[in-house]
Amino acid sequence: MDKKLRILMMIHRQADNSPYCFYVHEQAKALRDRGHEVVVISCVGVLPMMKRLRPKLYEVDARTPKQDVIDGIPVYYPRCLTLGNAGEKLLGGRLLAAAAMPVAKRLHKEKPFDIVHAHMLPRDGHAGLLVARALGAPLALTVHGTDVFHYFIPGREPWARNVMIAREADALMAVSSLLMSRVAPYRGEGKLSRIVPNGVDLSLVPDETHNTPRAVISVGTLKARKCMDRTLEAFARLAPEYPDATLTIVGIGEMEGQLKARIAELGLADRVTMTGGLPHEQVLARMAQSDLFVLPSWGEGYGIVYIEAMAAGCISVGAKGEGIEDTITDGVNGFLVPAGDIDEIERVMRDVFQNREGCAALRERGQTDAKALTWARNAQTVEAIYLEVIGRFNQK
Repeated sequence: MDKKLRILMMIHRQADNSPYCFYVHEQAKALRDRGHEVVVISCVGVLPMMKRLRPKLYEVDARTPKQDVIDGIPVYYPRCLTLGNAGEKLLGGRLLAAAAMPVAKRLHKEKPFDIVHAHMLPRDGHAGLLVARALGAPLALTVHGTDVFHYFIPGREPWARNVMIAREADALMAVSSLLMSRVAPYRGEGKLSRIVPNGVDLSLVPDETHNTPRAVISVGTLKARKCMDRTLEAFARLAPEYPDATLTIVGIGEMEGQLKARIAELGLADRVTMTGGLPHEQVLARMAQSDLFVLPSWGEGYGIVYIEAMAAGCISVGAKGEGIEDTITDGVNGFLVPAGDIDEIERVMRDVFQNREGCAALRERGQTDAKALTWARNAQTVEAIYLEVIGRFNQK
């Protein structure tokens, strides 16, 4: 492609160990690899007496510089007053926009941006819209999951501001058809809307897999919607019948104590391992040593973790009616069960335990399908959307 774009990405600073938001960073790197210039503004939330009132927020602020260059991507971290849910309902992304605007205008004056790309709809989408309009550039918006599940609930009318953001974005991208189905009705006639799945970083996937028979793994935040307690109960039913079967639970969260207590109650401390949080590379290494990945959770807009498990050679089990349904076809390249259904989780586990060799083709198909979902492919699709929306915007 001849035209090289200058792209401003916006996403608030995540309270994790990523540079700002790992999947946005992966997309930024992939676009950079295609020759585009990507700059990120990632607002960091602050509030008075933060060290005492919100110690985790304080820790994120304390370890985040004002600006950085990460993997060749310039990242700016302006501080932004955060007022919680009440502030979001009242002001949307105005505080984020006020924090980001001086940086965006200065950078735009030095060298104009061709497009602003905001990630997450309510606050970041609103801030992105305000910044894009101030710069005279089009806005591309990607919705990822919680930003839709929390605000575009079937049977309820979304907040008027969120409807406005969905309608006014010059291009809307959703990481799954489930999310698009929630937002698309508010887009209006002729608006550019595309489903663009996230990618998987294949450089982190081990070259060789050694899928241990009947080794089950589940990875995610330890909270109710991830249904790890249901996975544990299904495993417990099979444990006496398959004494070589093991379960590894990777993650941290509010259900940690409950899960540990239940493991002890079931007498499975020697068969079920809770690792806590692990670095990304270690998670993928454990996946490559496991036979079956099980996460029958609800509220999943996409689920990169399923794709990573499939790429690592695991047979993946997700939930019906969730975003992962775009990638997993039940019985073809993985399995889908009703979210949290212990009987169905047990059935799938038993099928794989009993017929591991018979699942070889399914495992291979899943690995092939997952490895096709690269960030390079994602960036190529996003680039085409940028060019289309920029062309439309310039014709107005």
